[in-house]
Amino acid sequence: MRRPQEAKRSGEPGWSWRRAVIFPLIIFACWRLMVMENAPDTVVNQTIAWGWIVLIISLAFFYTGFATAQDIAAILATRTGLPYASPPIAVDGEPVGPEPYEPPSRPFTAAETGGR
Repeated sequence: MRRPQEAKRSGEPGWSWRRAVIFPLIIFACWRLMVMENAPDTVVNQTIAWGWIVLIISLAFFYTGFATAQDIAAILATRTGLPYASPPIAVDGEPVGPEPYEPPSRPFTAAETGGR
């Protein structure tokens, strides 16, 4: 069986590699923070707990922030407001011009229904 492609048909990049990295890291950070719950209340433990909280927040920020940066790069590259729409939509709301029509190489026959 063939592995699915990373990008969707619309051209939008997939998130599978991000999920594979971020979710285990966040789960590990939350687990380490939970383990510290019964630790003595010292300045060192407070600092370590604060570090884990900052790590969790920054992981969540980068998870969504890099996706936003990727979307902005696609908008700038395609010069459209919705680069993953089909057809892409321009910034002013109008559809981007249609692609030029290319006639098929041979005429359609009734046997070619596309089914099996």
